[in-house]
Amino acid sequence: MTHISKNIKGADLPPVATSDFVKAMSQHATSVTVITTIDSGLRYGLTATAVSSLTATPPRLLVCVNKSGATHEKIISAGVFAINVLSEDQEKVAKAFSGMLGKDFDRFSLGDWTVLATGCPILQNTASSFDCKLVQIIDQPTHSIFIGEVLATVAKPTADALIYANRRFRQLRKSIAPPQGNDIEYL
Repeated sequence: MTHISKNIKGADLPPVATSDFVKAMSQHATSVTVITTIDSGLRYGLTATAVSSLTATPPRLLVCVNKSGATHEKIISAGVFAINVLSEDQEKVAKAFSGMLGKDFDRFSLGDWTVLATGCPILQNTASSFDCKLVQIIDQPTHSIFIGEVLATVAKPTADALIYANRRFRQLRKSIAPPQGNDIEYL
Protein backbone atom coordinates (compact mmCIF):
# COMPACT_ATOMS: atom_id res chain seq x y z
CA MET A 1 0.00 0.00 0.00
CA THR A 2 1.23 3.48 -0.84
CA HIS A 3 1.46 5.87 2.09
CA ILE A 4 1.12 9.62 1.70
CA SER A 5 3.76 11.62 3.49
CA LYS A 6 2.61 14.23 5.98
CA ASN A 7 4.83 16.69 4.09
CA ILE A 8 2.57 16.61 1.02
CA LYS A 9 0.31 19.65 0.84
CA GLY A 10 -3.27 18.68 1.68
CA ALA A 11 -2.36 15.33 3.27
CA ASP A 12 -4.17 16.30 6.50
CA LEU A 13 -7.29 17.77 4.85
CA PRO A 14 -10.59 15.82 5.01
CA PRO A 15 -12.15 14.52 1.79
CA VAL A 16 -15.11 16.25 0.16
CA ALA A 17 -18.62 15.03 1.09
CA THR A 18 -19.75 11.96 -0.83
CA SER A 19 -22.79 13.77 -2.25
CA ASP A 20 -20.60 16.58 -3.60
CA PHE A 21 -18.19 14.07 -5.12
CA VAL A 22 -21.01 12.11 -6.82
CA LYS A 23 -22.57 15.32 -8.15
CA ALA A 24 -19.28 16.52 -9.62
CA MET A 25 -18.41 13.08 -11.08
CA SER A 26 -21.77 12.95 -12.88
CA GLN A 27 -20.34 15.58 -15.22
CA HIS A 28 -17.43 13.32 -16.18
CA ALA A 29 -18.24 11.77 -19.56
CA THR A 30 -16.96 8.26 -20.12
CA SER A 31 -17.55 5.28 -22.36
CA VAL A 32 -19.93 2.57 -21.18
CA THR A 33 -18.62 -0.96 -20.82
CA VAL A 34 -19.94 -4.36 -19.87
CA ILE A 35 -17.51 -6.36 -17.76
CA THR A 36 -17.98 -10.13 -18.07
CA THR A 37 -16.49 -13.30 -16.67
CA ILE A 38 -17.19 -17.01 -16.67
CA ASP A 39 -16.89 -19.13 -13.54
CA SER A 40 -17.80 -22.83 -13.28
CA GLY A 41 -19.49 -22.61 -16.68
CA LEU A 42 -21.78 -19.73 -15.68
CA ARG A 43 -21.60 -16.24 -17.20
CA TYR A 44 -21.67 -13.07 -15.10
CA GLY A 45 -21.52 -9.40 -15.97
CA LEU A 46 -22.13 -5.80 -15.00
CA THR A 47 -22.17 -2.35 -16.55
CA ALA A 48 -19.16 -0.19 -15.63
CA THR A 49 -17.78 3.21 -16.55
CA ALA A 50 -14.66 3.18 -14.36
CA VAL A 51 -12.31 1.58 -16.90
CA SER A 52 -8.93 2.88 -18.03
CA SER A 53 -5.84 1.97 -19.96
CA LEU A 54 -2.93 1.42 -17.59
CA THR A 55 0.09 0.48 -19.72
CA ALA A 56 0.71 -0.48 -23.33
CA THR A 57 3.78 -2.60 -22.56
CA PRO A 58 2.60 -4.97 -21.23
CA PRO A 59 -0.95 -4.19 -22.38
CA ARG A 60 -2.98 -3.70 -19.21
CA LEU A 61 -6.32 -2.18 -18.29
CA LEU A 62 -7.95 -1.45 -14.98
CA VAL A 63 -11.58 -1.65 -14.02
CA CYS A 64 -13.24 -0.66 -10.75
CA VAL A 65 -15.90 -3.14 -9.62
CA ASN A 66 -18.28 -2.74 -6.69
CA LYS A 67 -17.75 -5.39 -4.02
CA SER A 68 -21.50 -5.74 -3.39
CA GLY A 69 -22.26 -7.27 -6.80
CA ALA A 70 -22.10 -11.00 -7.59
CA THR A 71 -19.71 -10.45 -10.50
CA HIS A 72 -17.00 -9.08 -8.17
CA GLU A 73 -16.33 -12.41 -6.46
CA LYS A 74 -16.74 -14.35 -9.70
CA ILE A 75 -13.94 -12.33 -11.36
CA ILE A 76 -11.67 -13.14 -8.43
CA SER A 77 -12.61 -16.83 -8.54
CA ALA A 78 -12.22 -17.14 -12.33
CA GLY A 79 -9.07 -15.02 -12.61
CA VAL A 80 -10.24 -13.69 -15.99
CA PHE A 81 -12.56 -10.97 -17.26
CA ALA A 82 -13.51 -9.16 -20.45
CA ILE A 83 -14.20 -5.49 -21.04
CA ASN A 84 -16.76 -4.83 -23.78
CA VAL A 85 -16.87 -1.16 -24.87
CA LEU A 86 -20.47 -0.71 -26.00
CA SER A 87 -21.44 0.87 -29.31
CA GLU A 88 -24.00 3.67 -29.47
CA ASP A 89 -26.73 1.22 -30.49
CA GLN A 90 -26.17 -1.04 -27.44
CA GLU A 91 -27.84 1.12 -24.79
CA LYS A 92 -30.33 -1.65 -23.95
CA VAL A 93 -27.41 -3.98 -23.16
CA ALA A 94 -25.99 -1.32 -20.80
CA LYS A 95 -29.36 -1.03 -19.07
CA ALA A 96 -29.71 -4.81 -18.76
CA PHE A 97 -26.28 -5.31 -17.19
CA SER A 98 -26.86 -2.40 -14.79
CA GLY A 99 -30.07 -4.02 -13.54
CA MET A 100 -32.36 -1.38 -15.06
CA LEU A 101 -34.41 -4.08 -16.85
CA GLY A 102 -35.00 -6.02 -13.62
CA LYS A 103 -32.91 -8.36 -11.53
CA ASP A 104 -34.42 -11.47 -13.15
CA PHE A 105 -33.85 -10.28 -16.74
CA ASP A 106 -31.49 -12.60 -18.67
CA ARG A 107 -28.72 -10.12 -19.48
CA PHE A 108 -27.03 -12.42 -21.96
CA SER A 109 -30.25 -12.75 -24.02
CA LEU A 110 -29.38 -9.41 -25.64
CA GLY A 111 -26.82 -9.35 -28.45
CA ASP A 112 -24.65 -12.05 -29.94
CA TRP A 113 -21.89 -13.46 -27.73
CA THR A 114 -18.66 -15.23 -28.52
CA VAL A 115 -15.39 -15.97 -26.71
CA LEU A 116 -11.71 -15.24 -27.29
CA ALA A 117 -8.64 -16.53 -25.39
CA THR A 118 -10.00 -16.81 -21.83
CA GLY A 119 -13.53 -18.02 -22.54
CA CYS A 120 -15.10 -14.86 -21.08
CA PRO A 121 -18.22 -13.63 -22.88
CA ILE A 122 -17.38 -11.16 -25.66
CA LEU A 123 -20.28 -9.14 -27.05
CA GLN A 124 -20.16 -8.87 -30.82
CA ASN A 125 -20.52 -5.53 -32.61
CA THR A 126 -19.04 -3.51 -29.74
CA ALA A 127 -16.75 -0.58 -30.39
CA SER A 128 -14.02 -2.80 -28.91
CA SER A 129 -13.50 -5.70 -26.52
CA PHE A 130 -10.55 -6.73 -24.37
CA ASP A 131 -10.05 -10.26 -23.06
CA CYS A 132 -7.95 -10.18 -19.88
CA LYS A 133 -6.33 -12.32 -17.23
CA LEU A 134 -6.44 -10.86 -13.74
CA VAL A 135 -2.93 -9.89 -12.63
CA GLN A 136 -3.55 -7.66 -9.60
CA ILE A 137 -6.30 -6.60 -7.21
CA ILE A 138 -6.16 -3.31 -5.32
CA ASP A 139 -8.61 -3.19 -2.44
CA GLN A 140 -10.57 0.00 -1.78
CA PRO A 141 -13.46 0.66 0.66
CA THR A 142 -16.42 -0.09 -1.66
CA HIS A 143 -14.71 -1.29 -4.84
CA SER A 144 -11.78 -3.36 -6.01
CA ILE A 145 -9.50 -2.21 -8.78
CA PHE A 146 -8.91 -5.19 -11.05
CA ILE A 147 -5.85 -4.94 -13.26
CA GLY A 148 -5.99 -7.19 -16.28
CA GLU A 149 -3.33 -8.12 -18.81
CA VAL A 150 -4.90 -8.07 -22.26
CA LEU A 151 -4.64 -11.41 -24.06
CA ALA A 152 -6.91 -10.67 -27.05
CA THR A 153 -8.81 -7.75 -28.57
CA VAL A 154 -11.52 -7.03 -31.09
CA ALA A 155 -12.05 -3.52 -32.47
CA LYS A 156 -14.61 -2.01 -34.80
CA PRO A 157 -13.06 1.33 -35.83
CA THR A 158 -16.26 2.50 -37.53
CA ALA A 159 -18.33 2.19 -34.32
CA ASP A 160 -18.74 5.07 -31.90
CA ALA A 161 -18.79 4.21 -28.20
CA LEU A 162 -21.86 4.73 -26.04
CA ILE A 163 -21.19 7.55 -23.56
CA TYR A 164 -22.46 8.13 -20.01
CA ALA A 165 -22.58 11.66 -18.58
CA ASN A 166 -24.85 13.66 -16.31
CA ARG A 167 -26.55 10.40 -15.26
CA ARG A 168 -27.71 9.59 -18.81
CA PHE A 169 -26.58 7.51 -21.75
CA ARG A 170 -25.48 9.70 -24.65
CA GLN A 171 -24.14 9.54 -28.17
CA LEU A 172 -21.28 11.49 -29.65
CA ARG A 173 -22.29 14.51 -31.66
CA LYS A 174 -20.26 14.54 -34.83
CA SER A 175 -19.36 17.56 -36.88
CA ILE A 176 -18.24 17.28 -40.45
CA ALA A 177 -15.35 19.51 -41.52
CA PRO A 178 -14.22 20.06 -45.09
CA PRO A 179 -11.98 17.21 -46.26
CA GLN A 180 -8.31 17.66 -45.42
CA GLY A 181 -6.12 14.81 -46.52
CA ASN A 182 -7.72 11.46 -45.68
CA ASP A 183 -9.63 12.71 -42.63
CA ILE A 184 -13.15 13.98 -43.29
CA GLU A 185 -14.75 13.60 -39.87
CA TYR A 186 -13.68 15.42 -36.73
CA LEU A 187 -15.07 15.15 -33.23
